[in-house]
Amino acid sequence: MESVDRRRRRLMQGLGVAGAATATGTWPMFGQAQTPSRGGMVRIAAPIADNLEPVTMTGSGTIAIVQQVAEYLVWAEDDLSLRPVLATEWYPEDNARIWHFKLREGVMFQDGREMTSADVVASFQRMVEPDSGSSGAAQLDFLQPNNVTAEGRYAVRFELDRPVGAFPYYTHVYNAVILPADYSGDFANNPVGTGPFRLVDYRPQEGARLERNPDYWDNPLPYLDAVELDFYDGSQPQVLAMQGGEADAMLSAGYIDIRPLFEADDIRMVAQPTSTHAQVTMRTDQKPFDDVRVRQAVALAVDRPRAIEVLLGGNASLGNDHPLAPIYPSEVNIRQRERDLNRARSLLTDAGYPNGFPIDLHVGRLAELSQYGEMLQQMLAEIGIEVDLKIEPLNVYYDHWTEVTFGVTDWASRATPGQFLNAAFRGGADWNAPKWANDRFDDVLDQFEREADETRRAALGEELASILNEEVPAVISYFKDGFRPVNKRVRDLPGNMSNFLDLTRTWVT
Repeated sequence: MESVDRRRRRLMQGLGVAGAATATGTWPMFGQAQTPSRGGMVRIAAPIADNLEPVTMTGSGTIAIVQQVAEYLVWAEDDLSLRPVLATEWYPEDNARIWHFKLREGVMFQDGREMTSADVVASFQRMVEPDSGSSGAAQLDFLQPNNVTAEGRYAVRFELDRPVGAFPYYTHVYNAVILPADYSGDFANNPVGTGPFRLVDYRPQEGARLERNPDYWDNPLPYLDAVELDFYDGSQPQVLAMQGGEADAMLSAGYIDIRPLFEADDIRMVAQPTSTHAQVTMRTDQKPFDDVRVRQAVALAVDRPRAIEVLLGGNASLGNDHPLAPIYPSEVNIRQRERDLNRARSLLTDAGYPNGFPIDLHVGRLAELSQYGEMLQQMLAEIGIEVDLKIEPLNVYYDHWTEVTFGVTDWASRATPGQFLNAAFRGGADWNAPKWANDRFDDVLDQFEREADETRRAALGEELASILNEEVPAVISYFKDGFRPVNKRVRDLPGNMSNFLDLTRTWVT
């Protein structure tokens, strides 16, 4: 209970930090009671959908469309509670190595067939197949396809390679939507799910129209008759669409881009703390970052409070080079790293770089990251590190982000820190961009993942954070608050720590 209270306090602090932006807004968890009305439409401004394929989708625009058509077993709320969706119950055995999920009965796909365990088994097997190309496979690397099995018509058994106490949260990774067992691809022309809306029109590079599913299992939801998702190339056109009344909401927004909307009379800003952060990764298997003293020097050169103020208007929590953000119940109490240029120069000298060195820094063009790259360039110059900044389109950056020597990668918020720790820092993990390996870390991470007792889990989390803080495979300077600008005529459109879009209870005045 204390951990929930602490998260709620942090959420409320986030509202306060957002200042004028939230003073006139509402927060879905604590908002005043209102009576929804049926009908109407909302228009959402979103990034261009890159690949309308649930198994392999990665772009937020694509994910937003698919999440209206297809659903997950559970939904992770922003207070980190789990809402039953297509599963109604779940429980572990064998110290959380095996998980059983009971399915909701009578749920119909939009083609009139009932969803059963066969569909859930096929959906997970399809996602975690080694050749699936799904990011879900990388995040669920402890689940083999043959170890997902049906237990009758309405229950599924997951046998994991190792105990994972937070496994239910992993069923909410964005690729894990439940599709029919015989789904064979081409979602744009075969958009079948159990969700609250049906995809009736998809226009690549332009947008999509969704209409209310009259047979939705959670009747009388949804309230809206239709949803239009319009694609925009970049944040600025989305801001202009909000200002011109062409959009009712933005899917997500970076602080720098949406500053003009903070003072708009007809817009409220849904804001919340998240675990979203930027990892400044350093290849530990290559010079000069194969020397931990060099990585520590980089971390000591970063002025974190200044970055938070300049890039995010103060709307962020301080980072300490590990991903256990303040939103999680596993509170971390290790000494906060502060800027110390003399110590950084001394470490570089000890490592054999008294005059610094030149290095390319690769950054994807997203939100505040380009400006963060420029700040890093200036900060590192003060200790002799000459950064050649390589700001790249996202598709270019994500073609080689795990291979660059020095890079800045955006990590969207996750419901459990294990999703970051396993994917980004476990030895040999596909998304371990620093190529860092530490046997002690992996051993403690195994204990952390299977530990159910919150006190012991917090102690293990602190040890993991300490190892990362000392070894610095990545600099993590801040955890930024998320923003979702919404027109005031739109009610009950919540924010989401992962920028997921839930329009099930949304209505318009």
